[in-house]
Amino acid sequence: MNIVTKNNNTLASKNEVHPIESHRVVEVFKTNITSEQMANRILKQLTALWPELKVNFDLEDCDKILRVESENGKIEIEEILHLVKEEKNNITILT
Repeated sequence: MNIVTKNNNTLASKNEVHPIESHRVVEVFKTNITSEQMANRILKQLTALWPELKVNFDLEDCDKILRVESENGKIEIEEILHLVKEEKNNITILT
């Protein structure tokens, strides 16, 4: 189950493709979310607030992983923690 935004990370010039230098950042969170319904609800909220992020859950992992990826180097960690906790779920940064 993924909700992923499409980001164009290449530039084309004279029929050549050149990668744009990016500051890709990935944060991985441990959650207690077990239902696909709740995961989808969280994913929809995250992508509505930050459409530039790529987000997904791995509910089969023992840590019920929420993975957040940013191509511009910005992830609002505290806001994500707050959003998930507001839905009465546990979440911590996986270290």
